[in-house]
Amino acid sequence: MKKLLFPLFALALATVIPAPAEEETPLGEQMEAFNDAYKAMRRVDDSAEGAKLAREAQEAILKAFTMTPELVEKGGHPGSKEAAMASYRTQIARVLVTMCEIEAAFVADDKDKVKELVGSLRDAKKKGHDEFMEDE
Repeated sequence: MKKLLFPLFALALATVIPAPAEEETPLGEQMEAFNDAYKAMRRVDDSAEGAKLAREAQEAILKAFTMTPELVEKGGHPGSKEAAMASYRTQIARVLVTMCEIEAAFVADDKDKVKELVGSLRDAKKKGHDEFMEDE
């Protein structure tokens, strides 16, 4: 009986312990920091807190601007690496400008403008992910 229980226990334990996650890239870490601030911004009511979150997102985007997406680094992006990086930096710069506009809208306490601008980031995020992330 004990010989039968041990393998069953080991199997049950193996299904409970999660497999190690893939290591996060430096760019992934910055995008995660940006995403955390972005999500919090969508729910914040306090304009001062919203402006602070916008600045946190800006910092992450500025760091991400200097990095190279893994897909581009591996040569998996269509076209030349230089063209891919120009497109990447253009998209990141547009997000940075939007984040600055969001900060200004929070400072002006213009909640409608904040909502409009935050909503516009969804499309930018999708476009960037479609172009610079591998399908899983």
